[in-house]
Amino acid sequence: MSAKIWLDACRAFAVAEGVPDPYVDALHAFAYPNPRGGPPPPPEPRWSQDFEALERTVCAARLQDPSQHEALTEDLAAEVDRGQAELFARRVATVETALCELGDATGRLLRVGLRQRLVGIRNAPRPRALRVRAVADYYYSFAGRWLHERDAERRPPLASAIETLTFSRPFAGAELARLEGTFASGPVHAHILRLEPGTVRPRVVDCRASVRAGTPFAAYVESCGAQAAVSGGFFLYSEPDIEAPEQRYDPVGLLVEDGRVRSPPVFPRGALMFDDAGRWRIDRCGPHTVTLSAAGHVLPLRGLVTRSSAERGPAVPSIAVVRGAVVGSGSALPVPLGGFVLPCDAEIAIGDPVEVSQPRLDDGYVVHQGIAGGPLLLRDGQPCIDLRAEGFWGTAPPRTFSQDETGDRNALPRLAAGIDAAGRLVLAAIDGRNFSRALGMTLREVAALMQQLGCVTATNLDGGSSKRMVVAGRTVDLASTEVERKTPTASPTRPVHTAILFQAVDGAPAPA
Repeated sequence: MSAKIWLDACRAFAVAEGVPDPYVDALHAFAYPNPRGGPPPPPEPRWSQDFEALERTVCAARLQDPSQHEALTEDLAAEVDRGQAELFARRVATVETALCELGDATGRLLRVGLRQRLVGIRNAPRPRALRVRAVADYYYSFAGRWLHERDAERRPPLASAIETLTFSRPFAGAELARLEGTFASGPVHAHILRLEPGTVRPRVVDCRASVRAGTPFAAYVESCGAQAAVSGGFFLYSEPDIEAPEQRYDPVGLLVEDGRVRSPPVFPRGALMFDDAGRWRIDRCGPHTVTLSAAGHVLPLRGLVTRSSAERGPAVPSIAVVRGAVVGSGSALPVPLGGFVLPCDAEIAIGDPVEVSQPRLDDGYVVHQGIAGGPLLLRDGQPCIDLRAEGFWGTAPPRTFSQDETGDRNALPRLAAGIDAAGRLVLAAIDGRNFSRALGMTLREVAALMQQLGCVTATNLDGGSSKRMVVAGRTVDLASTEVERKTPTASPTRPVHTAILFQAVDGAPAPA
């Protein structure tokens, strides 16, 4: 056999061995960085021999070998801190081990794909750490699906379990259920918290000070007098170009705490919001909902530039704004990761504070507490995911969303918020990164789950290792920092940097 490129050898092997098409098609992802608006991909590596020869070549050494692990860690540590570098290297090695343990043609094919794409990523120009993390999650997702697809007997659909959920009453106005089992789509482990309107007082918080003090999230929630809490929105974390005054863990997009805009709605993203009466709302909230002023000037938002559209502003007089202050003035300014560049010829100096009004939606709803996540999952009861409309594009944070190379095929831990037809707030903490207990979900799968839970509107919030749910003093979700092959182990989890707290309102009906 004479194959032109390595993918040809893989496809010939897959046809001969009867590997299902979705697992063959999976190999095409991660051909090149910047899939949204970037340059065309480089040519695929040529290969003239058969699959077995390719397998021997790219899989000659295991990623768990100390020398391989250390080499990958050192490579990634040039971009992220060593703890992250070691974590990403461990994830890739664990996924390769799981693929080896599958012991069949699909496992072999996926392992070659993982190793070949890893070589391509490491040979491409930096940055590469986020792509290594994403490729580990991607091949984990396909390995987990195949593990359960090939071994599955006739398993029930997830919707059948949702119809029979049993809810407990952990405190007045709240209902909690655990959704678990192995279904047609694989193993699911999630917690669903429903809150009745008017029975809780919500509050969005920036809790980074508690993280610096070493306070566990559940203890922080208790210290605030809250009966329940979930982690909040995205924050700068592994982006390779975080520059002062921006810092790691800065919130990305909308964060309004007690009427004070701590982070403006730079991107028009799905958000969970509350007015001063605690009435919840889920919708997109972007720059058009606020007014900006600095040095006595109201700043028109025409021409506002974020990282979703460009890395430099226009060649006209402009200001760069981040963290509530002017950080640059001039022409063709660099666009801050979580900020923006705005054309402006007013006399405004670097260091001048920028005042941001409370967001006001089109119907007059004023946001007193609010946090952005995104994308919006449901509108009028129907899926409505649109990454480009919400600024998940270009080099906007989080980069794993804005430059997703998987086409929403990663099964990950997720956190979502929705409002059902009865007006209840529905929070879903979906566990993942565990082959046997909690595979995780794609965004489309989360949208379907929220729809099956009766939600009319819903948005994604920050998931992955940041996902957390605390109810009645207890953390109910599973840790998800490491990829686990069997029973979850006690491993360190990423701290929660922003959160939504819920305090029971005095006089609410007692639990039945």
